[in-house]
Amino acid sequence: MKLILATAMLLAAAGTATAQEPINRYDIQDMTCNQVHSILGREGAAILRYPSPSGSGRTLYDRYVNSPTICFAQGGHAVQRVVPTKDTRGCPTISCKPGPPECDTFGLDMFYCDDDN
Repeated sequence: MKLILATAMLLAAAGTATAQEPINRYDIQDMTCNQVHSILGREGAAILRYPSPSGSGRTLYDRYVNSPTICFAQGGHAVQRVVPTKDTRGCPTISCKPGPPECDTFGLDMFYCDDDN
């Protein structure tokens, strides 16, 4: 158990440095899914903006990260999300939500949930 906690703290510390840097914003409607993943891999986190898939004309945005440990380092949890890109309507990404995951009914998954909007 101590090893698990020590590993979690190490991962959290690694994610904290990325989380505190300035964050860039990107309009992704003209990007491919691979380009979005490259941005997140290079920068650790970014604000991604895209037109609402409902066709309402609204622009949606959120902060997306490349690793669930960034969320954990900030006292939150990761949620798997999809965003529309030029080449797919469902590019898989990760965003953070505050607090512990509601999906963690067994106490085993402290980093990650499926999309719980």
